[in-house]
Amino acid sequence: MASTEQIRATIEAHLAAVGAADATALADLYTPDARLHDPAGGPPVTGRTAIEQHFAGVLTEQRTMELVMVAIADHHAAFHFRATPAEGHTREVIDTMTFDDQAMITSMHAYAS
Repeated sequence: MASTEQIRATIEAHLAAVGAADATALADLYTPDARLHDPAGGPPVTGRTAIEQHFAGVLTEQRTMELVMVAIADHHAAFHFRATPAEGHTREVIDTMTFDDQAMITSMHAYAS
């Protein structure tokens, strides 16, 4: 089972990759058959390749990331962060994720303001 520290490290790597607008680094954090809902309630994006393509399409600029809060329970996490692009408004985001035993992301739901 993945430890709390391993899951937190994956979350921090996820935020760093979002901040750098690095779709490849983001996709590498997901299992090959992971499911992404971005935004939550939207159609699922399934599989690492499709997830990389999704992020490549939506992450068009770097941004400053601020992790506000993380809650981890077993293989699940919810976290709140702020994303501020150089030119634009800060977005408040809550992501929920599930993880496998190696702290790879198996599913993610994004809730943004």
